[in-house]
Amino acid sequence: MKTMKVLMLSALTSALLASFQGFAAEAERKTVSINDKVPTPEQVADALFPKEIQALKAECAAAEKAGMRCQSRIPKSSLDSVLVTFPRGSAALTSEAKGFLDAVGKALQARESLWTSLRIEGHTDVTGSPALNERLSKERADVVKTYLVKNYSLKHVETVGRASAEPKDTVDPTSAANRRIEFVPEW
Repeated sequence: MKTMKVLMLSALTSALLASFQGFAAEAERKTVSINDKVPTPEQVADALFPKEIQALKAECAAAEKAGMRCQSRIPKSSLDSVLVTFPRGSAALTSEAKGFLDAVGKALQARESLWTSLRIEGHTDVTGSPALNERLSKERADVVKTYLVKNYSLKHVETVGRASAEPKDTVDPTSAANRRIEFVPEW
């Protein structure tokens, strides 16, 4: 009887630990920044869909096909760039941003079988009220979505406004690097 209780307690502890690790893994995200030039669609695809994550996804698919449960957590990947930043208080796309978005659109089309949906996150710097930043960050994500859907016929794209809650440049919270878009594909 005592052995049974110990086994049950051990199993419960293991399950709780696995759940906690799952929550921690869910929060993990590998973010790649491309900032030096307008990238090729291949560079964008490699950033959005890292080979190690693709391999992990393939391993999980093979395990599930064999009737086993995949024990691995597939981390999220995301892409951001200072090439898609916005003038203060604006959601207007610059020509530089459109060039970057063209590479993103082509990469997403080329790897359409890898992702099920795309979340576009808009961000602001700390300038402005919280309500203004919330609205502006959502508008930025929406204008990017509109551009990608119109020019690349992408489907299953959602937008989220993050306001100034997740600055990229924590040293200078008013930096243009904080007025950005982040692309997060769902596998």
